Amino acid sequence: MKIEILESAKVEESLRNDLAKRIHREFGHVEVVRTHKWAEPTWTLLGLENNELVSFLNIIDRQGQVDGKPFHLLGLNNVITEPVHRGKGYSKKLNQAALDFMKKKDTQALGVLFCADDLLPFYSSLGWKKFSGQTTIWQPSGEKVWPSNCMTYSFEVPIAFKEINLKGLPW
Repeated sequence: MKIEILESAKVEESLRNDLAKRIHREFGHVEVVRTHKWAEPTWTLLGLENNELVSFLNIIDRQGQVDGKPFHLLGLNNVITEPVHRGKGYSKKLNQAALDFMKKKDTQALGVLFCADDLLPFYSSLGWKKFSGQTTIWQPSGEKVWPSNCMTYSFEVPIAFKEINLKGLPW
């Protein structure tokens, strides 16, 4: 699988629209997705096999807070492998490429992602840890506690903490 990393703001409109349709197909029925406003990505990673899009994900780059102190956060979102290509290892390879990319950006950053219960084992197998503390997000109505699973990834030295504040919209 060939992997392309694009600045999301520079993604062509036709590709952006295609990705949005795929995101809606995968997550549009999920209540927590429907009831929240979401952040725009910073980077988009595309997994291509014979020039066909088989998997993609987004990365959000943001200054947030960990235990009330400024902290660089790098978040994964909208991780999707096309249904006909699932079970072939594409998502694992693309996620590993994302982690490598994030580590090159800042080894002191904290990786953050939100996922459904059934995906906890997959992300755990890649080194992500389920976060049991409080995660705070922003919504048009103000700050609120994130109601679902949050996972974290420490690139170099594991850190212990109790609260993450995204200081912005969730991803």
